Amino acid sequence: MTYGGGMRRATVSSLSALLALLIGIVGLAPSAHAAPDVADAAAALRGGETVYSDPAAENALSSAEISSLTAEANAAGIPLFIAVLPESAAGGGTADDVLVALNSEVGMAGVYAVVVGSQFRAGSTSGTASDLATQAFRSQRDNGVAAVLSEFIALAADRAGSGAASTSTSADGGGGALVFLLVLIVGGGVVVIVLVRRQRRIAAKQLVTVKAAVDSDITEYGERLASVDLDDPDMDDAARADLQRALDDYDRARSAVTSMRRAQDAEQVTAALEDGRYSLACAQARLDQQPVPDRRAPCFIDPRHGPSSGDVLWAPPGLGERDVPMCAACATTVQDGGTPAGLNVETSDGQRRPYYQAGPEFQSYAHGYYSPFAGVMGAVLMGTMLSSMWHAPGVTSSSGMDTAGFGGFGDSSFGGGGFSGGGDFGGGGFGGGDF
Repeated sequence: MTYGGGMRRATVSSLSALLALLIGIVGLAPSAHAAPDVADAAAALRGGETVYSDPAAENALSSAEISSLTAEANAAGIPLFIAVLPESAAGGGTADDVLVALNSEVGMAGVYAVVVGSQFRAGSTSGTASDLATQAFRSQRDNGVAAVLSEFIALAADRAGSGAASTSTSADGGGGALVFLLVLIVGGGVVVIVLVRRQRRIAAKQLVTVKAAVDSDITEYGERLASVDLDDPDMDDAARADLQRALDDYDRARSAVTSMRRAQDAEQVTAALEDGRYSLACAQARLDQQPVPDRRAPCFIDPRHGPSSGDVLWAPPGLGERDVPMCAACATTVQDGGTPAGLNVETSDGQRRPYYQAGPEFQSYAHGYYSPFAGVMGAVLMGTMLSSMWHAPGVTSSSGMDTAGFGGFGDSSFGGGGFSGGGDFGGGGFGGGDF
């Protein structure tokens, strides 16, 4: 990864141009108009900055962190372009789109890294950065964004140093190396395109599956709302206010489901449903002339049951015994020696499983219901497929990829989820993980 010398610059430029052309032919080129956040970052990086941090970013760097990372990046001896941006920079797309757009706007060869809201992505215009991103994320995720970026810079610098001798091109051998690299990048680009299209098909299937689950939840909640008698003489102003909030949350959930573009967008829907079910429980308690319930985690057996009334020692199917938040009805069933009927969902592979064992595609779905109660749910979800969501409470999850553009991508999210796996192929690869 040494970029000195006229032949080297020509080689990198040729490879970048060729891959850009290849991507354009198959219709995967990034948008010609980057979001203002991306355009501002690109202008700063083109102007000589190495680390750009938007003050409005959810994980904005401090001045001291920017200075430290800039010094580390400049000392690395390779072209590095790092931007920390707000979630709005994605403009309804993904962090991968932002990474591609930033490279396109900057228009220079090198190693790129972005933090978009709560998501970390990294890529390179030659070679691959996926394993470096994964390694940096795994080793430093508990120490925050600046620590992950610092580790990523160090790993990129180490790789550049170890590969300098093998990648140097002499004047008399440059033509043969260029031909070889052109063939390699074309083949790698084709593989990237095939895998990107496969990932898009998987993501589309997951969206259909998760959207079916949230549609069912909205329908069930709407039926509960419809069962409330608005003309009940016992409904006082406080109960009506609770009911109005419940109705507003119903509308919010319906609006959020129509806006879903990825399975990860389910969190907005289920968060609205959790709010609404608590408001509805408060309205019902007032109608029954009972104290309003405490704001507790939804029933773990089935979050559609509404807020739990207490914790019950129980062993969920396939898991060890633990204290589980349950609604009164489920608690009574367990205490009587029975097994309550839990919420099973259909996954994209056609299987029906408990929602907490349904895999990464349902992480955002569950996170919307339980994120306000992360301190409690970490122990409850231990050993389930959702357990890794609670390392960083209140940070959204992100899984799945939709990448096109240059080199190889590393994928990590400063939020919930599990490692999506992947590897290196041709000119790049996928890798990374979630907190």
